[in-house]
Amino acid sequence: MVPPREKNPDDSSPKPARSDPSKSDRSGMRSAAMLLAIPSLLIISPLAGFFLGDFGDKRFHTSPWLALSGLLLGFVASGREVWLIYRKYLAEQER
Repeated sequence: MVPPREKNPDDSSPKPARSDPSKSDRSGMRSAAMLLAIPSLLIISPLAGFFLGDFGDKRFHTSPWLALSGLLLGFVASGREVWLIYRKYLAEQER
């Protein structure tokens, strides 16, 4: 067993702060995962809106209005989510 080193009272030089490498890796992975969610949002939301609108069109015989409305709402919803993800990403980068 190695005895602990004694502090030298004359050693007043500041020690460099060590950052935990696993913490920065996790932060980078979280940022990457957040940014990789954007393309899937841009694809899935409008498609879901379109297919739900198409289902409503077939049920209520209003073709193509509900499908187009669903597609538009899907684009608006995905744009909103992309904006929220981007703001969250910028907030993490400032820390």
